[in-house]
Amino acid sequence: MKERFIKNRAILIPVFAICLSVALFFFVSSFSNEDDLEIEVSEEKTKEYPEYIGEKDLDADINARAAISYYFDKDGNERNLYEMNIEERLPIASISKLMSAVIVLKYYDLDEEVGISENDILTHSEFRDFRAWEETKVLEMLYPMIIESNNSAAFALAMISDRFLKSSDENRGVELFVEMMNREAEEMGMNNTQFINASGLDTVSDYNYSTASDLAIFAKNIILHNDDIFEISMHRSYNLYSPDKTIYYESFNTNQFLHNNKNDWQDYIIGGKTGFTLASKGCLIIVLSSPKKDGYIVNVVLGTEDRFKEMEKLINYTYKAYSF
Repeated sequence: MKERFIKNRAILIPVFAICLSVALFFFVSSFSNEDDLEIEVSEEKTKEYPEYIGEKDLDADINARAAISYYFDKDGNERNLYEMNIEERLPIASISKLMSAVIVLKYYDLDEEVGISENDILTHSEFRDFRAWEETKVLEMLYPMIIESNNSAAFALAMISDRFLKSSDENRGVELFVEMMNREAEEMGMNNTQFINASGLDTVSDYNYSTASDLAIFAKNIILHNDDIFEISMHRSYNLYSPDKTIYYESFNTNQFLHNNKNDWQDYIIGGKTGFTLASKGCLIIVLSSPKKDGYIVNVVLGTEDRFKEMEKLINYTYKAYSF
């Protein structure tokens, strides 16, 4: 009996040792796999979206003083897809009219008639390209201001601001309107932006300025809170009719991307604004819905000789460099 026990013990001890080793191996492996899983989940959480898929030497080759391509969506994802001198303060020309539109839509009665008289037109040189009638409504004036960058329309809307904006001085007009433009910019977080007029025209010593970064913030705000502005900007043309409906003035959009369709991404354009002065050179904002239409891509170029060519290069770059 004793001899059998000794014999069995000699067999059981190695078997027990093997089983214990196997159990320990799987126990340790399970913790190791959990650690790996945690690492993978952590990496997944920190991955930026849209995902960069471009080659290391991929270059947008933008010839401009500043540019940005900025993505955001409703899930809180946001990312600068491209940036160049995005904090440099630069003249923005008629892109300023987007802020003029914000003020009008926020404070004005859109059905009220603008009522610019012949005397006003003769007195103010700013009305040299004015094309409207006294009975033209505020809402109608937004169309030539935005789609063809009509400077007189911007000045007219600023001039009548004392009808809608509260002020102790009823004759401040344009000055009050510009104050509201700057206040609105400040509330949006556009900390490197200044407006001196409603149109974006340069003066002898000053101009409206902003940064590519601030303009990306601005465009995002328009999309979220003032999307009517970009809807207006998508009209290829717009007719202003006289009261008897027999005479009209036709505005044509200055955004060339609305008059041709040589890029697939042009089908995703939801808004934009052009700008040009001698100080600013070519400026352009183009906003796209993302390919899956679950987000937006804001694109800005400032200070370029050919705004449409450089914008085309910028957007083509984002489509090559990122997976949406």
